[in-house]
Amino acid sequence: MKTAGADLRFISYPGVMHSFTNPDADTYAKKFNLPLAYNADADRKSWNELKRFLVKIFRE
Repeated sequence: MKTAGADLRFISYPGVMHSFTNPDADTYAKKFNLPLAYNADADRKSWNELKRFLVKIFRE
């Protein structure tokens, strides 16, 4: 990505599992024995990051 000159940012949420934005993830994890988990804090933070990103790219 650096070679291509891409403007990027990687955001990690340590300890947060797959499907962290899906409030039903815990139910599916139990039902199908999958490594899923909802995380309200990471969900909120990632949603705010997406909104900032969309404002940035559509205002340029």
